[in-house]
Amino acid sequence: MNFGLLTIIVAFMTSLISGYFYYSAARGDVNSFRIGRLIYKITLAIITFSSIYFLYLILTHSFQYDYIYRYSSRSLPFFYLISSFWAGQEGSFLLWTLFISIMGFLYLRSSSNLEPWSMLFILVVQAFFLFLMIHKSPFELLPILPPDGAGLNPLLQDPWMVIHPPILFLGYAAITIPFALAMAALIRKDFNGWIQQALAWSLFSSITLGAGIIIGGFWAYEVLGWGGYWGWDPVENSSLIPWLTILALFHGLIVQKFKNALPKFNLVLAVLTFVLVIYATFLTRSGMLADFSVHSFQNNGQNIYLISFMVGVLLLSAFFFFKNYSLIRNTKIDMFSLIRESGLLWGIIALCLSALIVFIGTSWPIITRLFASSSSSVDISVYNKLNFPIAIVIALLIAITPYLIWGKLDIALLIKRLINSGVLTIISVIIGLIFGVKQFSLMFFIMAASFAFWTNIFTIIDRAKISWLDIGGPLSHVGVGLLFLGIIVSGNYDEHKRVQLQPNDPVELFGYKLKYIGATENPNGKTQINIDVEKNGNVFHSHPKLYFSKYNNAWMREPDIKILLLNDLYISVLERKQNDEAMSNKLVLTKGETKKFSDYEIEFLGFDFGNHQMATTVSIGANLKVRYSDNIYVLKPEMIYENNKKFTPIVYMPSQSEEKRSVIVSNIDADKKMVELTFGGTSLNDEDVPERIVVEVSTKPFMNFVWAGSILLTLGTIIAFSRRMKI
Repeated sequence: MNFGLLTIIVAFMTSLISGYFYYSAARGDVNSFRIGRLIYKITLAIITFSSIYFLYLILTHSFQYDYIYRYSSRSLPFFYLISSFWAGQEGSFLLWTLFISIMGFLYLRSSSNLEPWSMLFILVVQAFFLFLMIHKSPFELLPILPPDGAGLNPLLQDPWMVIHPPILFLGYAAITIPFALAMAALIRKDFNGWIQQALAWSLFSSITLGAGIIIGGFWAYEVLGWGGYWGWDPVENSSLIPWLTILALFHGLIVQKFKNALPKFNLVLAVLTFVLVIYATFLTRSGMLADFSVHSFQNNGQNIYLISFMVGVLLLSAFFFFKNYSLIRNTKIDMFSLIRESGLLWGIIALCLSALIVFIGTSWPIITRLFASSSSSVDISVYNKLNFPIAIVIALLIAITPYLIWGKLDIALLIKRLINSGVLTIISVIIGLIFGVKQFSLMFFIMAASFAFWTNIFTIIDRAKISWLDIGGPLSHVGVGLLFLGIIVSGNYDEHKRVQLQPNDPVELFGYKLKYIGATENPNGKTQINIDVEKNGNVFHSHPKLYFSKYNNAWMREPDIKILLLNDLYISVLERKQNDEAMSNKLVLTKGETKKFSDYEIEFLGFDFGNHQMATTVSIGANLKVRYSDNIYVLKPEMIYENNKKFTPIVYMPSQSEEKRSVIVSNIDADKKMVELTFGGTSLNDEDVPERIVVEVSTKPFMNFVWAGSILLTLGTIIAFSRRMKI
């Protein structure tokens, strides 16, 4: 008997039973209310036990379980062994379900007359995730007991990735509560009774989801070696979209609380935010983004359940919304008056518009697949161009709105309050001009972000005199101003260049003198490249890493970052060529990847599976685009299976010498869209070539502003949440 799977099944059944009693309580049965609560607590206990038991199996290396075999190994350090709990789909679902159960329990401690209906919807969500784990269980057994596990992706073996997913899933789980409250409000026709609790939960969701996104961005910047913290990857975007909408919901609830406006909008947004979380899960796990995202999982057959659940939630919420549409009364807002509610409304519109743009861009591979034979993705520049003016609007609104008054217009008072911050903003713009910012659009962005920063600094000073709990909002807005400044400067004024380094042969770049002094083989298999960096007589050591990962079957790199006052020095090793192996005769490429090999630049375009009408012969070709001596060549080396035997015909490379250089397909991994090429030709193994490394060196200005702004944004939201909990 599979004991772990049994706990999931029992928790699913008790969730349904608790939901039945809560439904009865919602229909007026007083006794059912107490029973529903009791069974919910029992369900929480079962899910908690199941999670602890699963962690115990991981820590005791129970590799007879397929999930544990795939994501852990005996050599993993303790904390990374724990993080394998949520490294894959099934484990992350279990963690998510545990968090939903805990959130529901915390909600019970401050519940209201909306509890029966809201708890019913929390239980529906909880039961849905338990059902997914019955369909694809983290406790699925293998037919044999392997001696060791496959291990954890080396890129995930980082302290930030130990905490990033749990915080993100905590935010996802917390979004369930505003959704459940909105559904309860629609059913009970209590369109204002849900506001107070929804405010606190939406704020908590924005804290955890935002912190998870920021930590993920820092991990990408510090570990991935591609030089950035945000790449508009579809799976990255899938968590950004609900964060934008939950921020919009929080501000919308504030307007409703003080002015009885936007009740319909808030109800819709609470439901849509929850659906967007499920949609993010669908995007990540559908397999549809496998060609467009480095994060996506393969389809495990749960698409139909995720789609059905989303459609069901939308149809049910739409039914109650339109049924009660005429009963939902609200106060109209004059959008073009300088009053606080209009400022907040424009901010909400800007957040929702940004979310819509990112949603369409993220969904573009799916949209194009519906109307064409192939999928395509949106270029990163589209996101940047469309969100650029929205960010300016948000910055200006953040600057002005704190000084606006509810329902009143006093331009003279507003101008008086903005004089000091306006002067400092002008000074900030002048500093930007001095440092070389010439483009008008960038200067205007810097002006808006600086204006947001300074006005909220003065707001903090004013509010701190009353209570430190009142500074949460403006402190978050100061963080946004700093974050915007860091993003625009680091994104437009960074410098990067590739350079080749030989041992003890210094090369000067960006005012730094770099000297390669050798490599160190670490016990964990990650080769450390040692580089001395000198500037103005001061020397510090840089230790980026370059290693071949058997787990990924590819070369991996981890950068080294020197954090300075106004900029970061970012060093990433792209290639290492050693004396005894100056040019390896193997090259591993994934689909769409381009690498240099000797005098060639080779891009792997994808596989050609040929015509397999004859069962005895199967050919798999690797479509290669080769650049050599400023000419482009198309080659297709093949791996042929005929009568259960493998053949790898030789394909000759273009060459200007008499010697023939050849290439064959030595290995393929169709699931990972990866090919290994083996080259022939004695000149490719020239031992006279000295040892050298190729590094990419970047200077990234104002990166401290990005991380400081992110921290202040999170800290301010936490303070605002603390204040909200005391009200």
